[in-house]
Amino acid sequence: MAKSLTIGDLVASPVLGTRMHSGASGLNRSVLWAHSCELQDPGRWLQPHELLMTVGMCIPAGSDAQRAFIADLDEAGLAGIAIGDHGFAPPLTRALAEESDERGFPVLLTERQTPFVALSRMVASFGAEEQSMGVLRLAKLYNVAGRRELAEKRSGRPLAELFSTSVTVVDDETGCVVIGDGAVAPASGRRRPLRTLRPTHLLLENDEFLDGLSLVHLSQVLEVDANELLQAAVDHVERGEEVLARSLASRADAGHALTERWGVERPGYQVMVTECEVAARVPLRLALDDSPAVCGQMGGRQVVAVPVAAVKGVRLRLDELGLVVGGSAVHHDEGDLGGAIEEAVSEYLFAKARGQRWREFRGERLSLLGRSRSERTHIVQSVLGPLAGEDPKMTALRETLFAFLDHDQQWNDTARAQNLHRQSVAYRLNRVEELTGRSVRRTQHLAEFWLARTAWEQFALERGK
Repeated sequence: MAKSLTIGDLVASPVLGTRMHSGASGLNRSVLWAHSCELQDPGRWLQPHELLMTVGMCIPAGSDAQRAFIADLDEAGLAGIAIGDHGFAPPLTRALAEESDERGFPVLLTERQTPFVALSRMVASFGAEEQSMGVLRLAKLYNVAGRRELAEKRSGRPLAELFSTSVTVVDDETGCVVIGDGAVAPASGRRRPLRTLRPTHLLLENDEFLDGLSLVHLSQVLEVDANELLQAAVDHVERGEEVLARSLASRADAGHALTERWGVERPGYQVMVTECEVAARVPLRLALDDSPAVCGQMGGRQVVAVPVAAVKGVRLRLDELGLVVGGSAVHHDEGDLGGAIEEAVSEYLFAKARGQRWREFRGERLSLLGRSRSERTHIVQSVLGPLAGEDPKMTALRETLFAFLDHDQQWNDTARAQNLHRQSVAYRLNRVEELTGRSVRRTQHLAEFWLARTAWEQFALERGK
């Protein structure tokens, strides 16, 4: 591959009358093309590694505006800016130079007698070989694009190898990688918006020799691929939500819905529960993996029902996402889905309270925990009494009691978890004893408190309906 022309080559040329104003640490930036532009927001009209040439009409006045102007050009991936000395540019501020120096974004000053076409011709002649190679790469791009399997579209590797760069397409809302490696892409990096059915962007690394024309055609191929993958994923998520809703609405319908979804008669399955700041991240990520998992939202938490054969893969993906997860026992009766969700919620709360990433339900659930809504309501109201209400004072007392139980009756751990002084915890628990008629020091009463605490989560969800 031919050596790329650099900003330093332009400055060093004795015939171009161009000198460095600021951003000298960017002398080695590659220049693949040069364009003249006087429109506002010129970064929209140029491609990465292209030099903006201007008489200054597109440069805003004022320190803050010029600092933002340089930042926008750099984040668009431009090689630099050459400003002609024609008297149209506003005074260049110290802020502009500081931003340029900090980013290593070259700001060049070109003498009045030097026509911009001289800069353009030097760039064009220097990159003639690379331009020819670029045309050949475009021909190969469409040849490769027409012969890929679905897995190759998802990985993006054939295109990455063709352009000697990593190719990553990211869903804007969730950060999920639609095309490329990994589960969720980093927030940093140069982004190029793509036109897809969900807002996405392209992240590129090591794109030194990726000219604007190649980038446009590569983006078009990736938009087609991303739309195909996203449409399948969105349909997958919607079908899963429908199956979960049907299964929870009717015990008789649950078996049919899950069996139809998984294609297995009476499959063993496990339920996982987690929380994610971005609600759509878990279902979209699993759908992009073509996982058989069925996902849905309950009480602000993400519920994932997974056939046993796929449990390991889903656990690894949720761990990769950095989530705290609670898992139910393995169930074989699809009608037990509601009970499996309760188990997973309980284990999730345990794991979260104790700083664990994963906790799985072991053993059989006692019948005293309540298999029906009426039983759960009776347990909660009979044990907690006024603490089951919605008054903020009662809520505070109830949360302190639950924290005390979650932390194995450790007073100091409870105080830290509640961000309270130890004496405040003692005061609140004394009030709990007064209002409920039960003592946190008696084993029998602790057992009753724990049963109520276990039934509370589902009770609260049902009460909110």
